[in-house]
Amino acid sequence: MKRIAFVMLLVLSLVVSFPAWAADNCKQVGGVLMTNINAIGLPTTYDGTNLGPVFGDLAGAVAARILDGSMAGGFDVQHYWVTATGDTIKFKVAHLTPTGANDVAAVRWGDYRSDIAGGTGKFDGATGYLEYFGLADFNALTLVLRYRGQVCYAQ
Repeated sequence: MKRIAFVMLLVLSLVVSFPAWAADNCKQVGGVLMTNINAIGLPTTYDGTNLGPVFGDLAGAVAARILDGSMAGGFDVQHYWVTATGDTIKFKVAHLTPTGANDVAAVRWGDYRSDIAGGTGKFDGATGYLEYFGLADFNALTLVLRYRGQVCYAQ
């Protein structure tokens, strides 16, 4: 009888603690990225693709295609991210609301966020977000951003 009670208590404790195990799939991430704006150029600075390296928790390389927008109204941006281990991270279209004038844009925390929509490898089925802080100089065609956020990996 004591053995059955012990087994039942053990099973019950495992079942009760399962939500804590399931919730542990989200990780805080951070780092920095830099790109050349319009590295794969189109006729204007605002419609090319940016390319550059990423450092930190999601180290690898990033590309960002400016889909539409202006300094006055902001930009819609599609990100493409490949980690150093070869996994890809897919994103929904992000909107950047820049602060600045004369083709130099400050990016404040909260004004630029991208939502993760899966990927390959360990990012298959992942969700989460990244937000950014930094500066984009559309005259010198350079951009440097800090990133921080959360990645929730599929079970």
